[in-house]
Amino acid sequence: MFQERRRTRPILLLFTAWCAFCPRLSGQSPQGSTPTKTLAPSVRRVIFDKAAFSGIGTPLPQWENGRLISLDIETFQEGVANVRLYDASGTKTMSASIWFPDAVRVLIYSATVTPDGRIVAGGAAEKIDGTAAPFIVMTDLSGKLTDVIQTEGFGPTNICLAPDGTVWSFGGTGYDEQKRTEPKPGNTLRHFDFQKGEVASYLPRSLFPNRPRPESMARIHCAADGVDVYSPRTNLFIRIDYAGKAPEIYHTKGEPTGLQFDGFASTDRKYIYGHFLKLGTGGLYSLAFEEASKSATWVPVTNTVGSLSTPGVISALWGADGDKLLVSRAEDPAGMTALHWAPVGP
Repeated sequence: MFQERRRTRPILLLFTAWCAFCPRLSGQSPQGSTPTKTLAPSVRRVIFDKAAFSGIGTPLPQWENGRLISLDIETFQEGVANVRLYDASGTKTMSASIWFPDAVRVLIYSATVTPDGRIVAGGAAEKIDGTAAPFIVMTDLSGKLTDVIQTEGFGPTNICLAPDGTVWSFGGTGYDEQKRTEPKPGNTLRHFDFQKGEVASYLPRSLFPNRPRPESMARIHCAADGVDVYSPRTNLFIRIDYAGKAPEIYHTKGEPTGLQFDGFASTDRKYIYGHFLKLGTGGLYSLAFEEASKSATWVPVTNTVGSLSTPGVISALWGADGDKLLVSRAEDPAGMTALHWAPVGP
């Protein structure tokens, strides 16, 4: 399955290139309402296996379709589990070793899960000569690979699964080998089908600055009626409906100074939430949309932002389960391994 594309950057730069190639304010919904956001008390608390959150090359996990998805970015041998699923009780229910013949290293950029519990992952496999092939794969319920899409020329950095079983990805095109500051041409948002391969693509790489890479640290979410993407490095929020309309691009503002984006969630696409954190300070924010100017502002959710030693502050955002956010709370003695289901209200 390998296509000839030589790797000329170390692991950190490669992952950044393709994956990462990784007071009271109101929030406005895309429909125009402007409720003040508050986070209600938790309706459920579950302590998860610590292995889901820590390890060599283990990024923060994400919640999708009733499971917490934990992955390892880098794997060097067959048989090593590099994607794991945990259910709502906090127990590991399934793991997969995503590997290919003749590979010497496999990178997993992003992973999600089908409603019935199969893993879908995007990444790249490398041979001993440095050539590599980017891919999107799906497993069966035991973790065995059943389907592979080769995404030649495109790094599927951030992936999500649409209700019809197709995959959307906001990813990278890489850089010209001679002019390493110049991105290769190609679209950054792509739609894949496991039977048909790539079926559509949008947003030319030329729409974005050469650097920073728009796919780096980005997040994507497939909702019931469309796809949402947030690119923190370029301060852009992108929305596209499955109905086939052109993507809408919103310039974002209000990103908290000194904090880094590290969590994303959408409650049925009606409201968009992000988590920002650095050096013991952080919290939960929502996006207020301004349709006339095609802009959106990050505003803090009431009483959730501040020092992580302050009760009420949200220390992590893992995703959404219907109309509830999955968060970690600063006051919880179990730390981030304790996940709270918390409704959001006006």
